[in-house]
Amino acid sequence: MEMVQTAKERGLKEIAITDHGVGKITKTLRKSGLEKQIGEIESARSEMPVLVGVEANIISTTGCIDVSDEMREKLDIVLCGVHVLVFFSLRAFFGFCLPNLFWRLIRFTPKFQKRYNTQIVVRAIEKNHIDILTHPNKYFKLDVVEVAKACAERGTLIELSSQKISFRPIDFERMQAVGAKFIINSDSHSTKRVGDTIRVEEFLKHCDYKHSAIINLHKTFTQYRTEKENPDHDITERDKERDSKPKTGFFKRWF
Repeated sequence: MEMVQTAKERGLKEIAITDHGVGKITKTLRKSGLEKQIGEIESARSEMPVLVGVEANIISTTGCIDVSDEMREKLDIVLCGVHVLVFFSLRAFFGFCLPNLFWRLIRFTPKFQKRYNTQIVVRAIEKNHIDILTHPNKYFKLDVVEVAKACAERGTLIELSSQKISFRPIDFERMQAVGAKFIINSDSHSTKRVGDTIRVEEFLKHCDYKHSAIINLHKTFTQYRTEKENPDHDITERDKERDSKPKTGFFKRWF
């Protein structure tokens, strides 16, 4: 796989291949495609650690996503986010998607809609095993601090996407303050941008943050998950040491 070869050449420690879930209208991963992808990734693992995953879509107002339990068992990692071109339930289409497209058109989202959007995303986090919440606030506006609280409680990481970060530095600091942890993602759709973290680096220059709050500044996702699943593993002193270091210059090595 070209993505894996490029990641290896650029010194990444680990890469995840995550196409969109079956609920997306375009550029989606069907069941047959997943089986093929798993076979390709198995071959590519001789080059470097590769995770097979999916970026799921929230498809209902009750927080359902388009990844079945059967599919989940075959995946190493599940990302999830709000997307527009999705096969929503009827209630979600008329009560969630259409209103938000209107508010987005006039560039103003009222508080009641923002609260409703937030409830839906929080339900998805609470109902499903989601490893990473992708691009919060990008399409439909949320109370990102409330979403961050849910992520902290469930152990869901929040993406810092190098395509676009749709919240402010002050929001990032508040999200971190409620216990959320983050992961940097190039969100690359081609080999050209594999490992590209420039926009995230620029964003973080304007933020006050703890080094340990961004997990792949100093470890891979797999290492983080292993430590999370082993609560007796004490990393407090190491994290304190990392938090005392300067907050630039770590991106290319670890992601």
